[in-house]
Amino acid sequence: MMEGTAEARIVAWLEARLGRVVRIERQPRWRPAWFVDVERAGGVLPLYVRGDREGMAGSVPVSLEAAVLERLEAAGVPVPHVYGLIDAASAVVMDRLPGRANLATAESDAARGTILDHYMDVLAVIHARDPGEFTPLGFAVPPDAEALALGNFDRFERRYRPAKQRPEPLLEFGIKWLRRNVPRHRYDPRFILGDPAQFMFEGDRMTGLIDVELAHIGDVAHDLAGLRLRTIPEPLGDIGRAFRRYEAASGQALDRVAIEFHTAQFSLATPMSLVGELHAPRAVPETLQYLEWFHQYSLTGIEAIAAILGVDLPVVALLQPAPGRHAGMADTLPGTIGDLLAADPDAAYRRDATARTARFAQRAALFGPGIEAANLEEIAALTGARHTDWQSGDAALEAFVLAAGPEHDAALVALFHARTMRQMLMLEPVLHRTGRIEHLAPLPD
Repeated sequence: MMEGTAEARIVAWLEARLGRVVRIERQPRWRPAWFVDVERAGGVLPLYVRGDREGMAGSVPVSLEAAVLERLEAAGVPVPHVYGLIDAASAVVMDRLPGRANLATAESDAARGTILDHYMDVLAVIHARDPGEFTPLGFAVPPDAEALALGNFDRFERRYRPAKQRPEPLLEFGIKWLRRNVPRHRYDPRFILGDPAQFMFEGDRMTGLIDVELAHIGDVAHDLAGLRLRTIPEPLGDIGRAFRRYEAASGQALDRVAIEFHTAQFSLATPMSLVGELHAPRAVPETLQYLEWFHQYSLTGIEAIAAILGVDLPVVALLQPAPGRHAGMADTLPGTIGDLLAADPDAAYRRDATARTARFAQRAALFGPGIEAANLEEIAALTGARHTDWQSGDAALEAFVLAAGPEHDAALVALFHARTMRQMLMLEPVLHRTGRIEHLAPLPD
């Protein structure tokens, strides 16, 4: 282990406080995290060390997440115990919970349902806490219905504005629509997880919550919307059953319009947060993952708005490919990269992510020109003006969005749905989790 590395600083901190480190392994993923085993009297203590996000300005520091975990643990909520913060590595040390994440891997449908029931019961308990318990951590109670609905979204918009380097007409439409359609009939501030349905489980029981960095005081409909969105990358099972369980545990009836609204704002916060990574990409293996999240959650945001407006969204087909002169060379690149040897799991993760990016670049060369031509045709039909390149077309579309009234909402929803679906169809073979486009599950009756 090289002196001065994050791993070395983590080991030094742990051995000064908890015991001898017998294993430290970097988790192959997009943010720094490590699995660590510490030898102590009586056995080995399994730990998880979670670092701050890298390269994303405005991200929630792990210090705040640690404080939330400590407060939840004190309230009896199953969460990992926090041992402390490693300032030199910008990381928090916590218990490594037993079991695994991703409810799609549950042993059976029955086990999946039981685990989800347990989670919904815990979620109702969290929502029932007095939000004043969390204000000492720096969380503010929103003063009115608009702030309750959009307070967290405002934070994402503040990050989005300086990061934006080119027109984003869909996001500007979404921001404008959300601000016009706040559910002003709702004002019941509660402490919410912000990015729910992230937990570990073993057998048929949840062992604890993980990843509470987006927790804040807001509307419980936000967490229910997030549950609906979480099932896209990690299928949770019967969402209708989960919502019914929550209604029973909380004593609150579902407000379906509010959940659709929060589905839209929760969705659109994701592409807003990724604009900086995509407008000025860094040399990191996660860029394709960011692009996938950008378009996937743009799609669900538009689908939620369409559901509220009653707009029927037609099927969209991918245009015919147009191979260029050197397409054959591009065809070989993903396989060539995928065959490279990797010295460790982290190197394998980087290799595989790069191979997927090469596969996407190949598809972008085949389908991209046709997609941009279709986009320009739709912009011309809407605005009455033709443009010769996607940059000027997007600028014109954004200008139209900013000037348009609600009478244009339905047409814009249909246009943005078609644009986003074409991007998703181009991405489909390299989608990370499922290899297929996922759509919003309908809310239960």
